[in-house]
Amino acid sequence: MKFDDPEVIESICYQMRLAEYPRSKNRLLVNNLFNGFPPYSAAEEEENGVNINVNFLEGTRISHDVRSQFYQSILKPGQYFTCRTDDGPVHKRSEWGTIVTDEINKILKRSLVYTESQRSKIAMNVLHGISPCGWEDDQLWCPYAMGIEDVFVPAGTLLTMKNLPFFVNYRQLTAPEMVRIVNAPRRDPAWNMRMIKAAIKWVDSESKTLMTNNWPEVWAPEKLGERIKGDGGMYWGDQVPTINVFDFYFWNDSGKVSGWNRRMILDGWSMPENFPTGTAPSMSRKGGKLYENYRREFMYDPGDRKVALDRSEIINWQFADLSAVAPFRYHSVRSLGFLLYSVCHLQNRLRCKFNEAVFEQLMMYFRVANGEDAQRSLKVDLITKGMVDESLKFIPANERYQVRADLAQLGLTQNQQIINQNSSSYTVQPQSASQPRDRTKFEVMAEVSAVQSLVSSAISQALMYQRPEFREIFRRMIIENSRDADARRFQANCLRRGVDPKVLYNPECWDQDPSRVLGDGNKTMEMAIAEQLMQWRPMFDPEPQRDILRESVLAITSNPDKANQLVPEKPVVVTDSVHDAQLAAGTLMQGLPVAIKTGMNHIEYVDTLMATLATLINKFRQSQSIPTMEQLQGMVNVANHMQEHIKIIAQDKGEAQRVKVYGDQIGKMMNVLKGFGQQLMEQQKAQAQNGGQMDPEVQAKIEAQQKLTDAKVQAGKNSNAQKTAQRQIAFEKEEVRKDQALKAQLERDRVEAENEMELERAQRRQDMRLPSLETAHEINVDRIREEKKPAKPAPKKVDKKK
Repeated sequence: MKFDDPEVIESICYQMRLAEYPRSKNRLLVNNLFNGFPPYSAAEEEENGVNINVNFLEGTRISHDVRSQFYQSILKPGQYFTCRTDDGPVHKRSEWGTIVTDEINKILKRSLVYTESQRSKIAMNVLHGISPCGWEDDQLWCPYAMGIEDVFVPAGTLLTMKNLPFFVNYRQLTAPEMVRIVNAPRRDPAWNMRMIKAAIKWVDSESKTLMTNNWPEVWAPEKLGERIKGDGGMYWGDQVPTINVFDFYFWNDSGKVSGWNRRMILDGWSMPENFPTGTAPSMSRKGGKLYENYRREFMYDPGDRKVALDRSEIINWQFADLSAVAPFRYHSVRSLGFLLYSVCHLQNRLRCKFNEAVFEQLMMYFRVANGEDAQRSLKVDLITKGMVDESLKFIPANERYQVRADLAQLGLTQNQQIINQNSSSYTVQPQSASQPRDRTKFEVMAEVSAVQSLVSSAISQALMYQRPEFREIFRRMIIENSRDADARRFQANCLRRGVDPKVLYNPECWDQDPSRVLGDGNKTMEMAIAEQLMQWRPMFDPEPQRDILRESVLAITSNPDKANQLVPEKPVVVTDSVHDAQLAAGTLMQGLPVAIKTGMNHIEYVDTLMATLATLINKFRQSQSIPTMEQLQGMVNVANHMQEHIKIIAQDKGEAQRVKVYGDQIGKMMNVLKGFGQQLMEQQKAQAQNGGQMDPEVQAKIEAQQKLTDAKVQAGKNSNAQKTAQRQIAFEKEEVRKDQALKAQLERDRVEAENEMELERAQRRQDMRLPSLETAHEINVDRIREEKKPAKPAPKKVDKKK
């Protein structure tokens, strides 16, 4: 698909602009309602004689509550997302993922621009269910929130954008922005410089007319760009015109490489409803000279060059769709603001009428016969004291028009109930008077859990559509020689902390998982989950216990910095590789083989075995003893096992220096072991010459060493016995305390249950003895009717004989 004719693109943009205009009017109504605008317009207020025209801010409060829950779920976590890689050595992947996650979130969390972009997207999701965002160029990492009205999407487009053939970004270019394009050191040749310079000249002439300024170099066209660059602040005013353009992107699969192409044309119209049907739009500024001169030209045309291989590199959408009809389409999105608009608008109008009726009931009416009576009634002062003329007649309450207060109150209550039911999944509803004041913990949890599933689905949908944005941010962060200072700093910090460049600069081997808080933003649910996890915390391993404690602190404080300060992350002291090496050392010392495990950290494994073997050698040296043949063979077995792992490490050319150090260390240890072997052989020869008897001096040393070992073993046994006894006593005391606490709790529960049952029985007895006022009134009416009825004549006796 190719779009080489500007008029074709202009026609498409014009049609989508006309189709978008009615939707924009509907969005304006939603915006006005939730922004606090009154329900009646000025014309309706004057035409209908409306005295009270007030927005009672029910919709505004609901929208802020919903946004607050989204903030808790998206902005509250200490990290926007976590990074995981599936490339590189297995034992390094977790460490590299932690480093990259820390460095990239450090930049994102410090960026106020990105925070405001997220807030804008959340607000648009709440009111309209759609929040687009885009990037200024092909390298800057931080996206900006775009207005829904500035993005045109064809009808029938699915939310997945699978069938999106093209889309349009409506942009308003200012003079300083166009000057930067002209003066860019590496300017894109696709820009139409003749059109841009003409647009700058037109903006400059319009600005001079609006601001009535006369510059000395007004007759020097070559100084035009310098004046705009030097006085750029003057060109950012509200009255300075902008160059409005349609930034047109379309999918092109006609070449060898499929991707997105880009075209840019001038906007030749402003208000679509002012154009009569069948007429061509024209630019109203200065008689349409700028538009007419460049109507058949592109402002930006890179030809067949692809500006992006994926749509997410240009624009990304986040949705919070509540539509019930599938398949879900872009222009069929139904937001919470759209669904609540009618009932909130109706509630505002009903409240206005209700308050008008209240003011009317507070008025005092007089019945007058002529104008003199009316004037006389106006002079009556009834605030403190006053005299009333006999000719003035008050209209009593029974003769005045009576408002059905019960009906009005019923309407207000029903509307409020509808609003609460449709927003209860997102907001915290106040406890009504009909509900019991004191509800149990399980009742509250059941009510919260009933709506939490809807909240989780809405948050999950928003985070699901947030993934492409996070992937694009990461891709822009790892662009080599990027123009973005934050991206260069991120890369430098990751490389300094040891991340492999081959892995870092490969976006295909990285995944980004959005962070989620407990309860998905619902504070009540978050506290309940944190409390339950804290109760189960002793049953977890030490590492998860620390994570649970941090999550609980975050749930209480809602401050990720404070949570990290109180419960900082600590590196794992004993890794799996270190633990495996410590266990393998005992097996190797017995002369048994140990298989090589794949996916382990071979460097940590060899370091641990190297330290273990060095400790054994120093032990024999310090005691001036000779290892036995079995011990010597075990140490040689450890050295040979390390050699196998060193060969695996040597496959990485970057570890050549480390392998050389390992070889030197093992060579020195093998020399020591050879010396032990020679001493052992000499000792065995001496024993053979003495008839198999050991040297008395050596025998004495062995006996002394054995006594010392026996004493240490006995002392260890005594110490362990004492510690075991103390732990047993402490355990028994703790069990007794738990039993007592459980008995006390059961007793309290029993007493509370008996009290509640007694209160219910008393209430039922009271209800049976005291009928309601309506029932008593009906009984009295029936009794009076029975008394007024005439007595029935006695039945005549019938003679059975006749």
